Amino acid sequence: MRILVVRKLILLGLAFLAVQNVFAEGNKPKLVVGIVVSHFYPEWLDMYGDKLSENGLKRLVQQGLRVNANYNYMYTQTGVDHASIYTGMLPAEHGIVSRAWYDRLRRKRQFATNSDRYTEIGEQQADSIKSLAPDYLQTMSLGSAMKMNNPMSRVYSVAMNGDEAVLSGGSSADMAIWFSEKTGKWVSSTYYQPVLPDWLRAYNTWVESDHFVNKGWMMLSDEDKSAARIRLRNHFYYDIARAKREYNTYRVLKATPYGNTLVRVLAEKLIDAERLGEDNDPDLLAVNFSCLDYMYRDFAIDSEEEKDMLIRLDMDVAELLRKLDAKVGKGNYMVFMTFSEMRELMPEDLRKIKVNSDYFSIFRAVALLKSYLALIYGPGDWIADYDQGQIYLNRGLIEERKLEVKEVQDKVADFMIEFEGVAKVMTAYSLIHTSFPDGMNRLVQNSFSHKRSGDVLFCIHPTWVSELKEMEDTYSRHSKRSIVPLYLYGAGVKPGIKEDAMMSDLLPTLCKILGIRTPYTAHGKSMQ
Repeated sequence: MRILVVRKLILLGLAFLAVQNVFAEGNKPKLVVGIVVSHFYPEWLDMYGDKLSENGLKRLVQQGLRVNANYNYMYTQTGVDHASIYTGMLPAEHGIVSRAWYDRLRRKRQFATNSDRYTEIGEQQADSIKSLAPDYLQTMSLGSAMKMNNPMSRVYSVAMNGDEAVLSGGSSADMAIWFSEKTGKWVSSTYYQPVLPDWLRAYNTWVESDHFVNKGWMMLSDEDKSAARIRLRNHFYYDIARAKREYNTYRVLKATPYGNTLVRVLAEKLIDAERLGEDNDPDLLAVNFSCLDYMYRDFAIDSEEEKDMLIRLDMDVAELLRKLDAKVGKGNYMVFMTFSEMRELMPEDLRKIKVNSDYFSIFRAVALLKSYLALIYGPGDWIADYDQGQIYLNRGLIEERKLEVKEVQDKVADFMIEFEGVAKVMTAYSLIHTSFPDGMNRLVQNSFSHKRSGDVLFCIHPTWVSELKEMEDTYSRHSKRSIVPLYLYGAGVKPGIKEDAMMSDLLPTLCKILGIRTPYTAHGKSMQ
């Protein structure tokens, strides 16, 4: 009899736990935290898994659900990817086709988030600086959906780079906050508010970035040792203060793991100050980390610098999750983590395993192209602009010479395909007049905007890499890795998520978890 009673009690206990687990899974989150990591090499999680703690990246990877998410367009790029993640649309639809594109009407390059209508706030300056805004984002985002469902929901985004902050926050954000390379402080735009909130102005009075500048960057395990001893032991040390004096900019911090730490600390302060996740009105916080930003090409995949960056990023993620546990409470928040402009292997890495690889120079190719067009059609500036994967023709000159745009596009395409390293060339005419169902052609079409894209679009071979004009060249930076890991963790995340999905499916999935309607502009389907 006793054994029977004990069994019944055990079964009742298990049933109670099962109900509790189902309730936890079905619980709508009070706060959604989106973590997007740029320039990351996902294979690091396997390469250095033993170096990571159980409370950081491993917690999201092992306790969350993984999806292989496909951006479904040719070149992934920071900013472009953020717009795709948070709108559930392709670049051809949301309008952010690149970091910058050639505006044919104004005859100048237009940056994705630069705006003439708003000024920057957060710095003491004699003249107002033009600021950033989501003026060119052509659709609603997750923040818009949350605000439409509940006007009391709050939406914030933080990043070292302004385009990432603006495009992840979207048009409906209460505020997007980014790092000023000029002052080392946090700034925003009058698009969101006329002045910075009091808590952020108070935080800016102590320039925390100066602490990291003066500290220098060395291996985490060497921080208690002198720089001289580190050099003798063949470990790295970078004098950030010296670099800042030489270049007179706080941008040098973006080339170190400290950029991620600055973002994490700001996110924690924002959670406290704005009381995110404290009530039943669901909030959104977009957190954007960048792995060594524009310097990532300078270090090999297996370098000590990259390993140190990963370990420090893991610590930052662990601290952020600890903050969420304490402030919002386990089971009350949901986190998704994915990657933008993922690291590719460089030609130097691929040659070690005898894989054919090299750098493709669009600059040399266009120089030859200009000579070729001048030879055929006569002297003139036939190329209006060019950047990663796109060539813009001088439509005014073509009209003046009474030529057909299609004819010149075809001539350029025939010329470009002859370059070693170029795998595919497509004209704007073919992309406008033909619907491609799949393959590389479809990926290019998903990136193409009739109004903003070039006259000729080209793709280089998977193992080739675009050459940079200079170290800080941002136009030629992109990744051909369109399939990225996506991890879903926390409140509302249920088993049964698809293993393979489109990145455009993330927005409908988040809306379903939140129990709100998906914006009609999004075309994806829930993964659940």
